[in-house]
Amino acid sequence: MNTVQTAKSELIATIQVSIAKADYQADVDKALKDYQHKATMPGFRPGKVPFAMIKKMYGAAVTVDALNKKVSEALNKHITDNKLDIMGYPLPVSDKVQPADIENQDSVDFFFEIGLRPQFEVKLDTMKIDSFDITPSDAEIMKTIESIQNNNKEDDKLPELDDKLFEKIFPTAGIKDLDAFKARVAEEMKKQYDVEEDRMFLNRAVDMLVENTSFDMPDEFMKRWLVENSEGKITAEDVEKNYESNYAKSLRWQLVEEAVVKANPELVIKEEETKAAARKYFFGHTDYDTLDDEMKKRIDEIADSILKNDEQRQSINNRLADEKLTKFFKEHMKVSVKKTDYEGFVQAVLPKDNTEKKD
Repeated sequence: MNTVQTAKSELIATIQVSIAKADYQADVDKALKDYQHKATMPGFRPGKVPFAMIKKMYGAAVTVDALNKKVSEALNKHITDNKLDIMGYPLPVSDKVQPADIENQDSVDFFFEIGLRPQFEVKLDTMKIDSFDITPSDAEIMKTIESIQNNNKEDDKLPELDDKLFEKIFPTAGIKDLDAFKARVAEEMKKQYDVEEDRMFLNRAVDMLVENTSFDMPDEFMKRWLVENSEGKITAEDVEKNYESNYAKSLRWQLVEEAVVKANPELVIKEEETKAAARKYFFGHTDYDTLDDEMKKRIDEIADSILKNDEQRQSINNRLADEKLTKFFKEHMKVSVKKTDYEGFVQAVLPKDNTEKKD
């Protein structure tokens, strides 16, 4: 077997894989003999079907399988030996003639195209970004309290702001007066605002990193790869139409995120973190360490069952990644903290068209 790499552009290359018949014939013969030993056919005893007949029936398919295995091995070895950092996976070169009569050729050549990952540096400490410390205003607090009253009507009457309502909303807080109730409502509102601020901060940080981290990409290769990888769900026309506005940004962020995580191992999500997040997600803020062994065992079994579902595991890991990246960016970017109420936050971070009130 032999491989030759030829540069097509700075980030796209072609790999020619040449395989001689001697490289795979032994595997083909062994597979055909296995077929022969297992074959049953009228007129022949089990395992005694003539080899020539087996070869005629299965030779082409077995040869293709053996060749595909050798090609895959050669490609992987070439990529590993040359320490190639590729995007996606190799794609067959469509305009190269592929072998036609593989059973009777002394050697066969296959051609593949690869996209190489760009090399770049992410400079977080040069990027300036705002973060918001949101404290609800009195008007926002009273608006929330009015909403609480509306959601707890009895016989279409608003409940009084008294002990009965306070206990219903915060059963264990022991709230006795309106000021304490307002303070607790404000506390809960701030928790929600902090979650929203973190989400919006990460979105802004991602946009900033994608826009300000300069590198080229193997765009033409990635367009082909997106179509191939979609298994018929998207067309070349779809990709071409939406590449710059959608696909390219997503791919660029993926590269930036991977570069940041690679340079900062503490961002790698560990299995115990995933399991702890699963416990927290489904059992709230229960202090796991204070539970008895039997309860810990039951919770762990449920968490393990949840994590066997790939979609749920990925969802939990995505949330963990967002939390880690948000905290990391706030620590390593040039963050300017702005104190504001929620209305000021909305006006600051959302597009003007979304915040202007219509008459």
